[in-house]
Amino acid sequence: MDRATLEFDPITRRRVSYVEEGDDRYIVTEQNCDHIVASAKAMSELPHTDKSMKPVAFIPEEVLNRAFLEGWFHDKAKWRAWANDPDNARLRITTGRL
Repeated sequence: MDRATLEFDPITRRRVSYVEEGDDRYIVTEQNCDHIVASAKAMSELPHTDKSMKPVAFIPEEVLNRAFLEGWFHDKAKWRAWANDPDNARLRITTGRL
């Protein structure tokens, strides 16, 4: 597998790479979300008196981009499914199902 970095943003920790695997060629976008996970954990531990105003989760830029590209950015049911997905639990600020 050959890989070349096309773009790297140190602020968002986002890398765009060109990848070749055999006859396949594609663009891969990755984002290191460790700082976002740490922020979600810290915010989940803060007391919130008004439960209706407590944020639910942090959404990484790449997830927003994918939502736009795949056409589900305005779909509340898709966002609820994303937030309830166990793979995204580390990005949640609240607990329980939405």
